[in-house]
Amino acid sequence: MKNVFVFITIILVGVSAIMLGACGRSGAGNSDNASGHANHTEAAKTIGDSDKAFRIDFKSEPGEISAGAPANLFFTVKDRQGATVKDLQIVHEKPMHLLVVSKDLAEFYHVHPEQQAEDGSYRVQHTFPNGGEYTIYTDFTPRAAVQVVEQINVKVAGNERPTMALVADTKFEKTIDGLKVVMRPSSELKAGEELTLDFQAFDAVSGKPATDLQNYLGELAHFVIISEDMKDFVHAHPMARGESMDSMKMDDKRSDSHDHSKMDGAGAKPSASEVSAHTTFPRAELYKLWAQFQRNNKVISVPFVVSVPAGKTVAVKPANVLAGATRITVSGDGFEPSQISVKKGEPVKLAFYRQDADNCGGEVVFSKMNIKKRLRVGETVLVEFTPEEAGEISFACGMNMMKGKVLVQ
Repeated sequence: MKNVFVFITIILVGVSAIMLGACGRSGAGNSDNASGHANHTEAAKTIGDSDKAFRIDFKSEPGEISAGAPANLFFTVKDRQGATVKDLQIVHEKPMHLLVVSKDLAEFYHVHPEQQAEDGSYRVQHTFPNGGEYTIYTDFTPRAAVQVVEQINVKVAGNERPTMALVADTKFEKTIDGLKVVMRPSSELKAGEELTLDFQAFDAVSGKPATDLQNYLGELAHFVIISEDMKDFVHAHPMARGESMDSMKMDDKRSDSHDHSKMDGAGAKPSASEVSAHTTFPRAELYKLWAQFQRNNKVISVPFVVSVPAGKTVAVKPANVLAGATRITVSGDGFEPSQISVKKGEPVKLAFYRQDADNCGGEVVFSKMNIKKRLRVGETVLVEFTPEEAGEISFACGMNMMKGKVLVQ
């Protein structure tokens, strides 16, 4: 990684009766078994299968998973017609990520299945250490589609350990396997309000910044956030920026600037031991966050528990699209429309309207045009430019999960 500082954009999305979409919205709430089958490990189907573009069929071998015994887990991606989808995008070096957690969020595993040549399914062997209820979040992105996350609940036979209550941390400082990680919110935690979570990693023995962090799945860090009731979920990866944040044209510099004055070593340039997360917590709730780093070829998962109180109510304004502008709606389904045709040499006006917070569209980036603008819920944001040559101008959300393009003729 050429630039040592990594900026991460995270939008934590709320889950309702339908929970599928871009940037981390989880699958349907299947409290016992998503398909209604007696066997908890068979063919989990979620979110009203006929209404969604993609779903996961799940099975295990053996059919009953037992604590302490290796189990083969199979995940098959299906499209709306029921055909197997074999061609998934490689996102951070893997076509599919699995986040496995126990019901009380005390156990956390991040694993990656491999595709099987014979049927296109994805397989991984995993051993659940205890009996009880677990949830598997499957994260994948089909070609020419947005990120999909589905939730599968499984029941593991065997002795169950005592449930561990989720308790908010009073100090955001943890030491795991010789790595000390300090988390500093940029402002007071409140539901529905955007902020940054600043992380610094130190060597626990020397107390010095841990500048020997290694890339994990192609990036410096990964973050997973899950609410106590497991309705809110996000799996976010760092996004290395080829240019500094200040080099982008911003619609609100105050909310996009990254203030390092709250960090140790204020005034110094960010180092490879510093990571930032831009996030929004949608509800008043307890959330558990795992920050994953790799050091000395070992992945270290550092947990934090935060209590998020209720925030102010934001009034959603109707879309106000200026004459001559093309409206682009931003939602969990991505950018709609995601493709716009224009003519070379003629001014382009795009009116972005983010209708809710249940998506990662907190900002839109036109990297080729050096334009980056904040998209607040219920506000219409105008992007204007004049293309000087024919071709394609792509745009994306800050996490690069939702994508669109302007075709210049």
